[in-house]
Amino acid sequence: MNVLIGYASAHGSTAEIAEFMGGIFKERGYKVTVAGVETINLIGHFDVIILGTAIHSGTWLPKMVDFMTTFQEPLAEKPVYLWINCIRVMEAHGYEYAIEYYMVHDLLKSLNVRDIAAFAGKLDLQNVDWNERWTLAARYDGATWPSNFNGDFRDWDKIRAWCEKVAGSVSAQA
Repeated sequence: MNVLIGYASAHGSTAEIAEFMGGIFKERGYKVTVAGVETINLIGHFDVIILGTAIHSGTWLPKMVDFMTTFQEPLAEKPVYLWINCIRVMEAHGYEYAIEYYMVHDLLKSLNVRDIAAFAGKLDLQNVDWNERWTLAARYDGATWPSNFNGDFRDWDKIRAWCEKVAGSVSAQA
């Protein structure tokens, strides 16, 4: 089975998750391509598409929207699994909020999306400009936040569990 793991990353955290996912699928014997969506020109030879994007200003990165719009027709014919990488997931009810409000639901309706996940990301304020910091502060609900604003909040066990769930689903479809 030929799997594409495409990602849109702003600071590298989402790309690292995609590479981690690629390793999990390779362990299970899949042929895997991991690539930034801006570098992908063809998807016809892939059996399964797994896509992930960082969330900025409450929405997907533009390069993911462009990719999904460009490949909307072929993506509708293939099983698609989608994840987002969002610091909001760490807040109380943040996962539910991200799934409800940070997805481009109109675009997803036309695709063959089999499953969606949201994972917390990594935040390094040294690499975040002031406009992005302002957006983070404006979207933070204030209820709960880690004591250290900087950090890697990705839960690799949750990411692995989701990948194994997806791999099981893909195997059952084959």
